[in-house]
Amino acid sequence: MSGNANGKMYHRQEQVSLPGLHFELNSSEVTCHFVGDWRIVVGGSLRTVTNDWVTFFKQNSNIKRIVLKVDSDLNWDSRLVSFLILKRTELDMMELVFVDDFPAKLNQLISLHSAREIQAKLSTEKGHTLSALLTNVMLIVSRPLNFLGAWVISLLSIPTLKTQMRIGDFIQACRLAGASALPIVTLISFLTGLTMAFVGSVQLEKFNAKIYIADLVCLAMVREMGALMVGIIMAGRTGASFAAELGNMKLNEELDALRTFGIRPMEFLVLPRTLALIVMVPMLVVYADIVGVLGGLTVGVQIMDFSVSHYIEQTQSAVSGMWEVFSGLLKSVVFGVIIGLVGCYKGLHSGNDSTALGKSVTSAVVMSVTFIVVADALFEVIFNALELR
Repeated sequence: MSGNANGKMYHRQEQVSLPGLHFELNSSEVTCHFVGDWRIVVGGSLRTVTNDWVTFFKQNSNIKRIVLKVDSDLNWDSRLVSFLILKRTELDMMELVFVDDFPAKLNQLISLHSAREIQAKLSTEKGHTLSALLTNVMLIVSRPLNFLGAWVISLLSIPTLKTQMRIGDFIQACRLAGASALPIVTLISFLTGLTMAFVGSVQLEKFNAKIYIADLVCLAMVREMGALMVGIIMAGRTGASFAAELGNMKLNEELDALRTFGIRPMEFLVLPRTLALIVMVPMLVVYADIVGVLGGLTVGVQIMDFSVSHYIEQTQSAVSGMWEVFSGLLKSVVFGVIIGLVGCYKGLHSGNDSTALGKSVTSAVVMSVTFIVVADALFEVIFNALELR
């Protein structure tokens, strides 16, 4: 590059194949054209180009505005992208007004770098200014909402038969979330019914009303304890499993590989797992209700000397309508959605090391249980307000 501060054109004579710069100076405004071949395979060093850039601005300190122009027919790759990002940063430090005239693809790559740079800066920001706080709050709120919106869109794509979800994955997820959970659900539900019968008998015996143990156990299981206990069990068992599976896939860059092949992780991985929980959790709740009633029956027959037929008749009279059963099933559907979405969300947004993966799994369980308890309380408030008792 050669130039004269009083001239209009600045151009370095070089081979066409090598990268170069072409300056057009007009008073305090300059247009910088990128010429030559800016691909890595061409080889050569950018030291000369960099020296020309520095020399030009030293000779023309009165410049106030610069236009960076890249023609659409220019051959370029990441070599040009890295050079532009570096020089744009220098122009910012020089407080020069600059305008970009780049092809669309080049703008996308530079914007991608800028977005990552801003995100990294926000994550390491130590200040507690109001703007930084609001930005972090927006990021925290927007990410789960974007995830939920993407899940709803994927769910709506199933009737159109345009989903990438495989039926085999859905069946496998149902087996792991349903049949494989039967032993622990059986144990916890039976012991829950057993415990409620023991505790209730102590108080009811004072009023000579021990037979109402059947009513207590039945109503507590079908309306509250069955769905709640299954939800907590599945959050600790299946929700943590989903977070670990997807987090490990992200750690091994398997999610990036799926996106490279045009496969959407939301439909391919998240959708079958969440649908499996929506289907299997209500079925497990019905099973848990029956097992819990059997636990109360065991105490009533073996400890309190009730007959089996008498206990069953009292249980049937306690369930005056089907609403008691439906209320528990309604809760279980919502619990299944919570467990599936929280587990998959934590897995997909896990960190890039084993420590971050462990934190994501722990956070998935804690958040799932918390949301389940909050949702259960909201259901009871709504049922009471609507007099559905």
